Amino acid sequence: MFEWARGHAKSTHFDLMIPLWLKIKNELNVMILVGKSEDNAKTLLGDLQAELQFNQRYIHDFGEQINLGSWEDGKFITKDSKAFFALGRGQSPRGLRYREHRPDYIVVDDLDDDELVQNENRVTKMLDWILEAVFNTMDMGKGRFVFVGNRISKNSVLAHFAQVPGIFHSVINALDEKGNPTWHEKYSKDDIQQVINTIGVRRSQKEFFNNPITDGAVFKLKDIRYKKVDPLTSYRYLVSYTDPSFKSGAKSDYKATVLIGKNRNGEYHLLKAFAAQTTVREMVRWHYTLQETFGAAAPISFYMESNFLQDILFDEFTQMGNETGMHIPIKGDARNKPDKFQRIESMQPLFERGLIYFNEDEKENPGLRNSLNNCSCLRKAAVTMTMVLMPLRAQFGCLILRQGLICH
Repeated sequence: MFEWARGHAKSTHFDLMIPLWLKIKNELNVMILVGKSEDNAKTLLGDLQAELQFNQRYIHDFGEQINLGSWEDGKFITKDSKAFFALGRGQSPRGLRYREHRPDYIVVDDLDDDELVQNENRVTKMLDWILEAVFNTMDMGKGRFVFVGNRISKNSVLAHFAQVPGIFHSVINALDEKGNPTWHEKYSKDDIQQVINTIGVRRSQKEFFNNPITDGAVFKLKDIRYKKVDPLTSYRYLVSYTDPSFKSGAKSDYKATVLIGKNRNGEYHLLKAFAAQTTVREMVRWHYTLQETFGAAAPISFYMESNFLQDILFDEFTQMGNETGMHIPIKGDARNKPDKFQRIESMQPLFERGLIYFNEDEKENPGLRNSLNNCSCLRKAAVTMTMVLMPLRAQFGCLILRQGLICH
């Protein structure tokens, strides 16, 4: 499964380049291209057909491809007896083969659309069709099955297909975890920001960050506010809270650390955010950055969500403390807590009343960007921010996307 942002060459890779390459290696006998409609599938397959017919470099190296007796729109067979078929969603592929060969390369390209994802029953039936009728046109254990698209809804066929056990799952967003263009050879940061400014955060999250957002389920975009933060010495409390994960790497859970202050007017300010799929050591290093940047001006209370790996995580704090000569006074938070989502929803009035603010200087910070651009990361940040002010006898929640509670 290749969950790539719009405009990032999904169809070029999987409908054109890879089939042409597999054909050269004699690893493709029958290809099916599945689109949201038969016409859509024919259009996509037509690009491959045109390459085979007109690409003179390909023809020079691998010979004439066109087979005049079998060169139809949406169904064609090359001179070396490789067959290609276009199929619209819902059409029956049962029994589809060419000579003795069953399909051995199937690509499902942008199956979802805005109408389909509104109907959960239709999405479920479409997933069943993909996994039953389409997938099983291949011989068991033989062939390649590829699903490509971008996540336009939490209730999409793509989102459900992502839960299939054992698949290889690639996710590419317009910006990487450091806030830089993933396809920097084609898009600049200004290009991407211009699109975001034009279509808005909510729409750009769906189209370019595989992060569909329902506006107004609990929190409104207008209630997400930024401002210049107060002088550090003016805050009544400064609390850092970390929601850790133990594993490192691009497939692991996000680690999130935030620093929040409560001022004398009763406002809560998010001063700094870190969020990334990174190592435990790097997560520990975030706390030293907070201490060095903010701790000299005012005392910070450090907390971390407790779990069965707490001792291992704290050992990393001890080791770095021994190396640097400065130990972070972090505490484990093992309290029994009310339901997470109830705590988050309970914060909506504080957002609405303008008591929650994000540091204006952090808008372009990769940590905060990751929190807004990645569903899993934002869920981590939500838990972190929900818990962080509990020691101050305040409830604090922010943004949660996976359950569809939030808009930003």
